[in-house]
Amino acid sequence: MGERITFVGDIMCEPRMLRAAEKENGYDFSGVFEQIRPMFEASDHAVGNLETPLAGEAAGYTAGLFSFNAPDAFADAVKDAGILTVTAANNHCLDRGLDGLVRTAGVLREKGIGFAGISDDPDRRNGVCFFSAGECRIAVVSYTYGTNYSDNRICLKEEEKNAVCLLRPQPERYFTAEKRRPSPAERIVSRLTASLDYEKRCRIKKALHLPYNRAHEDNFLDRSTADPFLEKMTEDIRNARKEADLVVFFPHTGGQFNENPGAFTEYVFDRAVEAGCDVILASHPHVVQKAARKGRVPCFYSLGNFSMSPNSAYLLHENLPEYGLAVHLYTEEKKLRKCTFSVLKMVEEENGILCVWPADRLADTVSGKKRENLLRDVSEIVSRVLGAQLREETIRAEYDFEFLS
Repeated sequence: MGERITFVGDIMCEPRMLRAAEKENGYDFSGVFEQIRPMFEASDHAVGNLETPLAGEAAGYTAGLFSFNAPDAFADAVKDAGILTVTAANNHCLDRGLDGLVRTAGVLREKGIGFAGISDDPDRRNGVCFFSAGECRIAVVSYTYGTNYSDNRICLKEEEKNAVCLLRPQPERYFTAEKRRPSPAERIVSRLTASLDYEKRCRIKKALHLPYNRAHEDNFLDRSTADPFLEKMTEDIRNARKEADLVVFFPHTGGQFNENPGAFTEYVFDRAVEAGCDVILASHPHVVQKAARKGRVPCFYSLGNFSMSPNSAYLLHENLPEYGLAVHLYTEEKKLRKCTFSVLKMVEEENGILCVWPADRLADTVSGKKRENLLRDVSEIVSRVLGAQLREETIRAEYDFEFLS
């Protein structure tokens, strides 16, 4: 059936992965993508969200959580795996400042990786990237809810606004966690660990069975501040519509570790559908969320993670962050005909390196309790996406979302 284009979620290079990939003469990330490569080879093109700058060694590689910078070798490994286009508008794109963003754009361009969402040209925003799969011309539109604003991360000046495609102003905090009064034990531990970094504090709290992180909501919606930014998003989608056969909106938005989309994300999706996109695929929550249809537009609210360490200290495991989705769009005669998805799992190998597996391939390598757990988890993920409980726990290479006439 024509062409297949595959999309995956957050491509991350956290401290654990970086340390495991370090060699005497550089970095080797090839093992991360070894098991996923056949999936991309079966597609005509693959796209993912690159959630790290490529700011160079002098800017300091990732040393702690929430402030990223990966070696250029990581981009080589991503491309060698088969991902030829990335979205780059996300909350980490300014983790090494504007200079880091500019260098990231240059490295991606030099390596022949298409990108959207960031721009090293102050006179032009770069919200759309085009590529072809067979005779079908595809546009990917990349926007982010915002960027991190602390430490060395920056708030863009007026003359720098084209650097990142934003869905609303920065640097305000829009996401809220569940409000609760900490217990006496929590308050004592917080005081005793105040001088430690966040990762160590999380590990101590986990060891003591105390709350260490919470799911966040994205229910803050101020149309008066968001609409001027969404007008730019709308303009990019409409202009892309004139030049492409298929327009995919790939926003970075949603409450982290929250299984449910919030009001802001719903509003952004509605605006994108009105503008004329054909598909919406989102990232940022770090867990898989539901899929639904707005009119004729398939909407995947969160593809989850693609290469996030399952042993990162701050992960909330109840919503299965070690799983992600690969969404496959099948086209025929330059039209979207079929939409399917595969379930992925991130596994940390004995040598410490992360490996991304299609769940069906992984199932062939495990047995006993590990296989039972995998079957149960995959069934939960698929049920979450489809909004209906599966009749039986089973693992397939692809699950149908819908057929389009």
